[in-house]
Formats: sequence, C-alpha cells, structure tokens
Amino acid sequence: MNQKTVLRATAALLLALFAVAVLFHQRDRAAANLRLATQHGIHLIQPHSPRLGPDDAPVVIVEFFDPACVTCQAFHEPMKELLAQHPGKLQLVLRYAPFQVGAEHIVALLEAARLQDKFWPALDILMETQDAWKPRHEADFELAWQQLGGLGLDLDRLRRDMNDAEITRRINQDLEDAARLEVDSTPTFYVNGRPLPGFGFNVLKRAVEAALRQGGG
Repeated sequence: MNQKTVLRATAALLLALFAVAVLFHQRDRAAANLRLATQHGIHLIQPHSPRLGPDDAPVVIVEFFDPACVTCQAFHEPMKELLAQHPGKLQLVLRYAPFQVGAEHIVALLEAARLQDKFWPALDILMETQDAWKPRHEADFELAWQQLGGLGLDLDRLRRDMNDAEITRRINQDLEDAARLEVDSTPTFYVNGRPLPGFGFNVLKRAVEAALRQGGG
C-alpha cells in the first residue's frame, strides 16, 4: 500500500469518525432539548406572546426569533405558506430572542406597532426590508423605523410607546425563558411543546405534518 493510499484511507476514516461524532452530538443535543422542554414547558408560551392562527388549532408552533436574524428572515415566507396550507390547523406563537446587536430595539418597534394593531404587517415589512436596515450586520433602529411609513401608523406615538416599561418587561421575560430552555440561536422551534430533532425548514415541516396526523388534522 503506497503513501497516497494510506493518506486517503486515513482521511476517509477521520471523516467517518467525525460524521459519527456529529450524529451522536445531535442526538444528545436533541435529548437534552426535550428534557428541558419537559421541565420548563410552562415557559414556552407567555400571555403576551404574539399569535397567528386560531386558539383551538391542534398544532402549535412556538418560534424563538430575532427580527435581525438572516435565517429568521429566510424562514418567514415559508412559514406563512405553511400556515396557509393548513388553514385553521396551525397556530404560530412568537417569542423574542434578540441576540443580534441592536435587535432589542427592533423588537420594541414591533411591540409598539402592535399597540396600534399593526404587528404582523410591520413584521412582514421588516422581514422584507431587513437588508436595508441592517447594512453593517447590525440592526439600525432609525433605518428600520423608516420602513414603516406606509402602514398608516402614528409614528410619533410609535417612538413614545417603544419606551413603555411593559414592552421592556416582555423582552426580558422572553430572554429569561429562552435561557431556561437553553435557546442560544434563532430560529428555534417547538411543535406542540417538543423541540425539533434537527434544524431546517423541512425538519419543521415534517414535525408539523406528524403532529397533524397524531391530532387528526
């Protein structure tokens, strides 16, 4: 056996060992997430959490999200499509995990828009225009605020309401709950109280479809 063959065989073995290690890590992580969700399930949803979809939906999706997160932006439209594919069967519950620099100000902006019944339209616009208000990989409130001019919001009130103590409390509560559940990246999803076994929109979709089958949906 020549040296090249030995090197190739060694590289292949190392890759195989790495793949096995990753598989075991993912399995252990999924098991740990499930234990945390079981222990801290009461912290998955708070009364203040924004909801989209009927309260009696058989499947509830909880998403810890950051409006300044690129992956959250990528999941936004597919999530809306998934909800539309199963009318009346799904409810989306949003939890805030503003991990990106400056993202807490964007969350406050969304909550202020919510006080004027414009939360979901504001979220749609901010997801669509994320590149415009995050030009240097940091959320810029002033640029984000400028994107909402076409929604008919009272912009002066919007600025005032952003400083409401209740909005600060909600953000802090969501961050505390994320810490309890050891949510350290966004988006992180739970379907009917269970964390996903992996990551990716297809993983989420399969979990939702399985939950619908179990619930008769």
